[in-house]
Amino acid sequence: MEEDIKLTHDQYLNLVKLSGVDVSPEIPVEDTVSRALIALERKLNFFNYPLSFFTAESINVLIVDDMELSIYQLTSMLKKIGVNVYVARNKEEALTELKKKKIDYLIIDLFLPDAKDGFELIEQANKLKNDTEKDFKLIVISGTDDAKMIQECYQYGVDEFIPKQPQWHEGILKFISESANKTVSDEYQKYYINDNICVITIYKINNEKYVDKIIKEANANVLTGKPNIIFNLEHIKIFSDKYANIFAEVYKTTSQKEGTFVLVKACEAIKKALNYVFLNNIINTFDTIEEAVEFIDLNNFMK
Repeated sequence: MEEDIKLTHDQYLNLVKLSGVDVSPEIPVEDTVSRALIALERKLNFFNYPLSFFTAESINVLIVDDMELSIYQLTSMLKKIGVNVYVARNKEEALTELKKKKIDYLIIDLFLPDAKDGFELIEQANKLKNDTEKDFKLIVISGTDDAKMIQECYQYGVDEFIPKQPQWHEGILKFISESANKTVSDEYQKYYINDNICVITIYKINNEKYVDKIIKEANANVLTGKPNIIFNLEHIKIFSDKYANIFAEVYKTTSQKEGTFVLVKACEAIKKALNYVFLNNIINTFDTIEEAVEFIDLNNFMK
């Protein structure tokens, strides 16, 4: 069980009852709590994930961890930005997956259940990488703050070490997002005004697949620490109400992270669509990006 999860017996019984998981004497209490938390989180968050997010994309991630709660939390966040996720729970399973699948990012919990297993997997994964044409980034996650051990990870060829501290999931998303560096497509182009404002200039929007890609891109930025999104819509002259969910989804994600979502140069059809989804009085529109940035900066200052 995670060290910060401490329950009384009554709290434990209530958690099990609310989650609806089966309790067996053969299953350790720690594992039951993790299963119950996962089940409860699924109940609470089921409607927060649009179905379009759960589709396989070109980025493949293999998570190697033996804690179900960590696996579930990280898998949920990665799938939310369209990443294809595989899971292995030990060294042997991980090597099997690496050999038979194309993996872009290998995420290893250093303790499996101890550091020896983690280091052995890192070493064998890098050997596989060197001996074949496989190419993947190697990320290590761990609760250790042992500087010597962290340095040893880098010496073994790890690309990134992320401590299991608050927001560790977002650290992984940030690394994947930045290293993938997919900033330009036929549908949109993005750039950053500063550390927390992302401008997405949209060229194509009247198609469900375009809408899905742009929503995923906006979510990726919000979840990796850039919660303020500007849609530059100067190239969009025709827009259908049927795609108005793009504004609702991005507004919801930015709001959850206390960010701001604004539009620049929205045509009349887009303004009509905002009214259609009851967002016309919530999402601000501006004539220039400079005005939008000034508005976001003022909002951040007032918080």
